[in-house]
Amino acid sequence: MASVATLITKVWRKMIMNEQQPESVSAVPTYGMGSLVDHPSFGTGRITGYTSNGYVIAFKGGESKQVSASFQGLKPVEMAGNESIDRIKQAVAEVLGDYGWVDMQLELSPRWTGGTMELIPGKDGVAGKSLPIEMFFKKIIGIREKLRVLEQKINNHPSLSSEEKLELEGYITRSYGSLTSFNVLFADKAGQFKGVREGGGSDGE
Repeated sequence: MASVATLITKVWRKMIMNEQQPESVSAVPTYGMGSLVDHPSFGTGRITGYTSNGYVIAFKGGESKQVSASFQGLKPVEMAGNESIDRIKQAVAEVLGDYGWVDMQLELSPRWTGGTMELIPGKDGVAGKSLPIEMFFKKIIGIREKLRVLEQKINNHPSLSSEEKLELEGYITRSYGSLTSFNVLFADKAGQFKGVREGGGSDGE
């Protein structure tokens, strides 16, 4: 496991690299993670991440697009999060996700602490299985963090075309949508899965 000093250094470098992008001075994101925004061409979408000079927005239909923070046509519909804090959280999550280190206890809703998930077979004579919710939740968190890291690596990949990025981001958004059933386990909505379910349904709580 990497030391805390190493992790802090990596987070700091990631933040500095983002701030040094040419457009970051004139185009600084102002909407928090999870905010609903309206785009004149793509309709309503939810902010799911940040690039060096803008947003990653998941629109209806499963498409994720990068929108510059300097784009004047983007209008807020429902505000959420805090941009400055969320950008730091994203940098931290990327680094911690790379090391498989997340603070699961802070994310699990207190009502589930110490609970058990029971798997009950549909056939008589077959043994069931009990699993501590903390253990199950840790696996869910691990999936979420790996998806977030993958999403950022796709967004910042130098060789992928815009069309290829959009296609891959669409798969990730739909993956988030498939996992929204587990949102009931989270203490804070900011940590929940947000995406589009297969079949066109909206993200669930």
